[in-house]
Amino acid sequence: MSRVLTGDRMIDSVRKRTMTPDDTSIFTDQDILDILNEELDVEVLEKLLVLHEEHLTIPIDIPRNDEGVYEIPYRAIGNKIRDIQLISGEITYELSQVSIGELPDYSYNTDSNTYLDKFYVESNKIKLINNNRPYNTIRFYIYLRPNVLTKVEKAGVISPASGDSLFVDNEDGTITLVLSQVGKNFTLSNNYDIVGKRTPNKVRKFDLKPLEVITGATGSIKFNKSDVEDILDELQDGDYVTIAEETPVPNIPTEMHPILAQAAAIHILEALGDTEALNNAQRRMDKMTKSVQSLVDDRVELAPKKIKPRHGTLAQSLGMIRKHRGRY
Repeated sequence: MSRVLTGDRMIDSVRKRTMTPDDTSIFTDQDILDILNEELDVEVLEKLLVLHEEHLTIPIDIPRNDEGVYEIPYRAIGNKIRDIQLISGEITYELSQVSIGELPDYSYNTDSNTYLDKFYVESNKIKLINNNRPYNTIRFYIYLRPNVLTKVEKAGVISPASGDSLFVDNEDGTITLVLSQVGKNFTLSNNYDIVGKRTPNKVRKFDLKPLEVITGATGSIKFNKSDVEDILDELQDGDYVTIAEETPVPNIPTEMHPILAQAAAIHILEALGDTEALNNAQRRMDKMTKSVQSLVDDRVELAPKKIKPRHGTLAQSLGMIRKHRGRY
């Protein structure tokens, strides 16, 4: 049996941990899903991000604009950027952040090369101090916020009939994904995500606009080929198509699924006022966290990370030699 806990299996796990009946007289299935999603945000994500092992990191490329002002992608956890770079062909330029309080220091002669590759944050926007660098794309690295956990019935399942292909190239610039199960509430007006079935259950694509949705016992969904062609080779039988920002399986390493279930169980036991069970559950949570974090930490054991001074005096002197820290 798969160790991946789907939304349905996660609900069952929480009920078993709390001895909560499944007759919904106390907590409905949706109540438990709401608690799971809350605990994912406030409890489990912190335990994962503190390891700095890039489990949720993805790049997002945005074409250059004339203003040099870019919104932080709305799916970034905490509206935070992991890193930001300018891309010019095969060259990557690292950027340095300055605070708003330092802006007066950069208010003169903004055409100077010393002002290139610097930015500041204002509200939910990244603003380049000097937009004269010849670049094509600005690349954000963000921690992608996990989608909201739902039951499997709300997701479409990519699976062909009788060994056919997972998708059909319509030869007109569109791709049709074949669904053995169509999710509840699927309509043409929704945006959609594609979520991997296997660990780490990553969001392969998000905010896709469909061109056609065929529903029924089985069905299909059509997208522009340009929107999905970079993941077609990665698609697997059983991957999910979901309404945007939903998922039938937590988008975190499988080893952390029991921690999420345990966090929800603690939430429920606290609400029920069962002090003894709550204390036992918390002690178990502490042991689980220590054990699981050791499993998902240090992902490449024999290749330790190299420490490089990026924006200090040494980095600046190296940058003068390497064209303002441009990397090929």
